Amino acid sequence: MEKHRTHRPVGGPDPEAAEPAHPAAGGVLFHADDYGITLAQARAILALSDACGGHGALGSASAFANSPAFEEAAALAAPHVKSGALLMGLHLNLVEGAPCADTSDVPLLVNERGMFCHDFLGLARLTNGSQRAQARAQIERECVAQIERFLEAFPAQAHALRLDSHQHTHAIPAVFDTLLAAVRSCGCTLSHLRTPVEPLEPHLARRRAAPPVNIAKNTLLALLWRMNRGKLPSECATSLFCGVVLSGCMERVDEALVAAFRSLATQRGQAVEFLFHPVSVPRAQCLDPENAPFAAACAAPGRDAEARALQRFPPISQRAEP
Repeated sequence: MEKHRTHRPVGGPDPEAAEPAHPAAGGVLFHADDYGITLAQARAILALSDACGGHGALGSASAFANSPAFEEAAALAAPHVKSGALLMGLHLNLVEGAPCADTSDVPLLVNERGMFCHDFLGLARLTNGSQRAQARAQIERECVAQIERFLEAFPAQAHALRLDSHQHTHAIPAVFDTLLAAVRSCGCTLSHLRTPVEPLEPHLARRRAAPPVNIAKNTLLALLWRMNRGKLPSECATSLFCGVVLSGCMERVDEALVAAFRSLATQRGQAVEFLFHPVSVPRAQCLDPENAPFAAACAAPGRDAEARALQRFPPISQRAEP
């Protein structure tokens, strides 16, 4: 692929625009995926953070760069990111809505409407099928386009890029490899990447049942992630993770579960990320209303229950050390 422009600031990072620091070992990060589907949703998510002038424990979010509302939503978050009140990352999206790249450059990824047409399993098949070389090149092209659009709004992240992905598609080894290639092509430094593998010990200790489909998802992600270990850049941090086993019902998270994850994270020398999908969006305003499974998830009332759950927890500044 052609070399893309670098966003690295001349002379190194600008301290006036530096991203807030990631929590230390044992620290807790309450995170919201899917930021910026609409401007109203973005406002409602920021309102879940005491640090951003709202009410709630939210301390981190990741944004859809391919959302039509991205620029406005990014501008809304930018002052909080610059002040250190909020961590912001790119929520890489290869499965829902329109691509950032021209559709003619990613034909294997889109349908006749110009919308992404594969889910997690579809991407896994595509990247390992007869068209795998073309598919991987097109995924890299789209990753570059999303990274570049994200960096236009948050240029300080060129030297400290935070990444995760919609449906955790970066766990697919071929997608993982192309994502790392795209990061290098953009001249970025990857500072944090979600490891979407959740330990079961804290849940077992609480003796609370989890949806069987989520246990299966967690098992699949764990198996795939084994093939990605050892590939991360040395400067890239990861966190202990909670957000798959209770996906769709994270309102069940309570202080006892948080304490169990914090204890395990401290033992492993990591922070812990609790992934929420707060604030529902009307189906007609989702990234692709005609993509029924994704639109239904986007509009699910459970997202509002997760938003209320974030308001139950004390702000990070008031949380005692483990």
